Amino acid sequence: MFPLILFMTNVFGLIIMFDQQKIKEIEEKEKEWLEKIAKMKQRDYHFETDSGIKVKPLYTPVDIKNHDYLRDAGFPGQEPFARGPYPTMYRTRFWTIRLFSGFGTPEETNQRWHMLYKEGETGFSAAVDALTFNGIDPDDPRGDAEVGTSGVPLYCIDSLYALTEGLPIEKISVALVVEPFSSAPICAMYFNMVKNKGLDLSNVMGTCQNDILTQTIGYTCYKNCAPPYLLKLACDLIEWTVAQKNVPKWHPINFTTYNYREGGIDAIQELGFGFANAIEHIEELIRRGYKIDDFVGRLAFHLSAAKDFFEEIAKYRAARRIWMKLIRDKYGSTNPRNWGFRFHIQTAGSSLTAQQPLNNAVRTAYQALAAALGGCQSMHTNGYDEAYCLVSEPAVMLALRTQQLIQEETRIGNTIDPLAGSYYVEWLTDEIEDRVWKYLDRFAEAGGVVKALESGWIYREMRDAFRRREQNIATGHEVVIGVNKYVMADEVIDDVFRTNEKAAAIETERIRKLKAKRDNKKVEECLNALRRACEKGENVLPTVMDATKEGATVGEVCNVYREVWGTWDPPIVI
Repeated sequence: MFPLILFMTNVFGLIIMFDQQKIKEIEEKEKEWLEKIAKMKQRDYHFETDSGIKVKPLYTPVDIKNHDYLRDAGFPGQEPFARGPYPTMYRTRFWTIRLFSGFGTPEETNQRWHMLYKEGETGFSAAVDALTFNGIDPDDPRGDAEVGTSGVPLYCIDSLYALTEGLPIEKISVALVVEPFSSAPICAMYFNMVKNKGLDLSNVMGTCQNDILTQTIGYTCYKNCAPPYLLKLACDLIEWTVAQKNVPKWHPINFTTYNYREGGIDAIQELGFGFANAIEHIEELIRRGYKIDDFVGRLAFHLSAAKDFFEEIAKYRAARRIWMKLIRDKYGSTNPRNWGFRFHIQTAGSSLTAQQPLNNAVRTAYQALAAALGGCQSMHTNGYDEAYCLVSEPAVMLALRTQQLIQEETRIGNTIDPLAGSYYVEWLTDEIEDRVWKYLDRFAEAGGVVKALESGWIYREMRDAFRRREQNIATGHEVVIGVNKYVMADEVIDDVFRTNEKAAAIETERIRKLKAKRDNKKVEECLNALRRACEKGENVLPTVMDATKEGATVGEVCNVYREVWGTWDPPIVI
C-alpha cells in the first residue's frame, strides 16, 4: 500500500508531505551536502533576514515536516487565510492604487488628485500637514511656517469642499491620514460635506488612520492629550461610525505599522506593535458593551513593504494567520468574513536615499512586487525624489506606472499566492508568526499599548531599534547602495519640488472668511456642548458633527480637548 502523499504545484516545484522514512532519508542527504559545501568558499556575509533571523543555505521538506496544508496554508478566503482574505484575490480585482498625496493648499492637492485619477489611480489618500495633524489652526502664530509643507491643510469644512471638487467621491474611497487628536473633526467635516452634497452616509466608503501609536511615536507631536484620551477618541470614532452604523462602510481606524517601521524597528516588532495596538482598541470597545463582530470587520491595517523581499512576503502571510487566531480564538468572532486580515502597504520611505536618487525607483519597484506577491489590498508607491522633497509630478507618475506595470505586464495576478509551497517561504512564515506571538507576550508584560506609552517602554524599544539600524549601516552590516557601498560623486535632483510659499496666507484668509460668515454664537454653543461631553466621558462624535457643521475649525475642537483633558509630554528617551 502506498503512503499517503499530499502535493501542491507551485513556482518552485512540489511540496510533498513525506512519510517518516522519506524524511530521514532527506535529513541524511542534507547532512552529507552540508559537510560538502562547508569546505567550499562562500561570500563573507551575514546570512540573516532584516529582523536577524538566521537563514540556512538551503530549505527542504524537513524544515516544514510538521506542516499540515489545510491547517497552515489552506485556500484563499478560508482559514487560516495565509493565502489571502478573498477567494479569487487578483483574478477578480487588483489591489487599489492609492497614492499618498497632499501639499500646498486643498486646491493644489485637488489638481494632483484629478491628474492621478485621469491616469488610473483607483483610490485617493490625503496626507495632511503638521498643523492639521496636531489640531492647530493656521492663524496660530506658532505654526505658519508649517502650513501645507508636509501635507494638505484641512482646517475647516470649506477645505474639504476644495479638496474634493469635481471628484467622484461617491464611487472611489478617500483615505484621510489623520490621527485620534484631530480625526473626529476632520472626519466630521468630511461627513457633513458628503451629506450636504446629497449623498447617503450609509454608502460612503473611506478610511482614516486614527492610530494612537502614529500620534505618539510615528510623528513629532505638539501638546496633545495623554494616551488614555487618545484611545478614547479613537474608539469614539470606531463606535459612532461602525458599531452604531452611522457610516457602516467606513474604515474608522488604520493601524499604521508602516509609520512605526520607519523609526527603525524590524518586521517582528512591526507586527507586534500593530497587533498589540489593535488588541487595546478591541478591549476598549468590548468594555463599552460591544461584541467583536459589531466592529472588527471594519478595522484596517497599513503595513510597510521594506527591503528584505522574502521576509516581507512571509510577514504578510504570517499576519493573516495571526489575525484569524486573535479574532476567532481569543475574542470569539463567529463571522468568518471578519477573520480575514486586509491591509494597505506603503513602500519603505526609510530605504530612500538622497545619494543616487534614481536607485529609489528600483527599490520601490521591488518592494511593491513583494507587497503584491504577499497579497495586499491597497498600495502606495513612493517617489524617487522623496529624500529631497514632497514627491514631484514626474516622480509620482513613475510611482503610479510602477504599480500599473506590475498589474498589467508581469502577470503575477494569474495565480493566487504563487510563493506558497516554497520550503523557505513556508518556514519563514512559521518563524515570523512564532516570534510575533512571543513579542506580543512582551507587550502584555508591559501592560498593553497605553501603559507601555506612559512608562516609556515603547520609546525605549524604538530607540534601541534605531540605534541598531544606525550602527548596522555605519559598519556596513546593512548595505545601502550609494551610501556605504558603490559610492559615487553626489548626484542631485535639479528640479526640486517646493510647496506654495503663500499657503499660510491663503489658509489664514480661508479661516477669516469662514468665521465672518458663520453664526459664531451657534459655534460657541456647540463647543460648549463638546466641553460637557468631554467632561462626562461621552462619545464626542455627535457634538463634533454639530460643531463642524456650523463651521467650527479643527483648532477650536482640539483646543476643547486640551482645555478639559490637559496635555501630555511623552517620555521620549534619547
